[in-house]
Amino acid sequence: MDEEKLEKEPVSEAIIKIDLDSLALVEKSKKDSLNLALESIKQQLLDSILASQKKIQYPNNDNSILYPFFKKLENAKTKKVRIMHYGDSQIEADRISSRIREKLQKEFGGSGAGAFSVVPATRKLAVKTEYSSNWERKTGFGSSLDTSIKHKNYGALFSFSKYFSDSLTSSGEITVFKPKNASKNAREFQQLNIYYTNIDSTLLKINMASDVYKQSLKISENIEKISLDFDHTPNKLTLEFIGSSSPLIYGLSTEGKKGVVVDNIPMRGASGTEFSKVNYVGINQMHQHLKPSLIILEFGGNTIPYMKSKERCERYGNWFKKQIQKLQKINPEALFIVIGPGDMSTKKKTDLITYPLLPDVRDALRNAAFETNSCFWDMYLNMGGENSIQEWANESPALAAKDYIHFTRLGARKIADMFINDLMNDYSKYKKAKSDE
Repeated sequence: MDEEKLEKEPVSEAIIKIDLDSLALVEKSKKDSLNLALESIKQQLLDSILASQKKIQYPNNDNSILYPFFKKLENAKTKKVRIMHYGDSQIEADRISSRIREKLQKEFGGSGAGAFSVVPATRKLAVKTEYSSNWERKTGFGSSLDTSIKHKNYGALFSFSKYFSDSLTSSGEITVFKPKNASKNAREFQQLNIYYTNIDSTLLKINMASDVYKQSLKISENIEKISLDFDHTPNKLTLEFIGSSSPLIYGLSTEGKKGVVVDNIPMRGASGTEFSKVNYVGINQMHQHLKPSLIILEFGGNTIPYMKSKERCERYGNWFKKQIQKLQKINPEALFIVIGPGDMSTKKKTDLITYPLLPDVRDALRNAAFETNSCFWDMYLNMGGENSIQEWANESPALAAKDYIHFTRLGARKIADMFINDLMNDYSKYKKAKSDE
């Protein structure tokens, strides 16, 4: 075939099609590879964001906010560091708080169970007491609020206890035992504190082993404090208040003279907006005795079933913000961590689903925290997010109750470990930042 004929020979359409198809396949492969790469980058970014949201979150990402508290933990071998853990029924029976207490006391020292009521709402893991039958408890929150109480002075624990006198008895007894089921450090205490107001002549008799001590309570409408110190933890001691008119006992506390103290303050049915509803002077007086370094506020669960719109969630967040501001005014040196609600399920026809506005309540609480220069920890995300409560309830052994709201004791322990691990990781970062200076 000569050159002229070769030049005039038409190119096969099949060859052109094959070349075009090959080119298209190459282009598609490149595009698929690029899309895969972009999806991978996108997923890594989302995973990174999610991981950061599961940690303690700081306003403006400023993790130095907790440094003053971490510095106090550093010095807890010689000084007392108090953490007050307020929450709803999710923390009843010392759940979550007891694990935080156990971990921090083991790491930084400290002893005792912290503050508790004479008549508890539920038994606490780190407290063992008995009290005479004529004691009763009055609370400043929830459905059990007694309208016959004309004042709003409920102190830092939102409750007080008093005994009834009659012709046969004019005294009330409380026996405090060394708790056998508490963690090692919480079993021990070197100090018992009593917080009270007293308007009449009252004698306090203290029976411990073979020794009996007596002292008169100060007559005062202010919340006063009596501290009883011990060289070693008594196995049992009995407090007998003797007087025709009962003093109001706002709480007792067992603690060490140094190290970490963790108060468990459960408020069943509370939304966390109750701080503005009690007497400012009373809660201020008791907080001045307690001197907390860190206040944890764990609320939101009781509001979620009643939320009907995002606007209502935002209003709740604004109310909650005012509670933090009130506590900050009382405790200008204390720092705050807000813990959002865990996952909760409701029925939709025959299916269980996460409450639709739960994330909005969570966001409102986080905004309240950030707007008050406080920290936030997302329990919902740490559980696994949407519908995770069902997975926790179906674990064996179960981590959540079949009400699909509350943790079991094991679940409370697990969520507490997640929180305390994040706190200790940030403490390690503080130590590193300090060593790099």
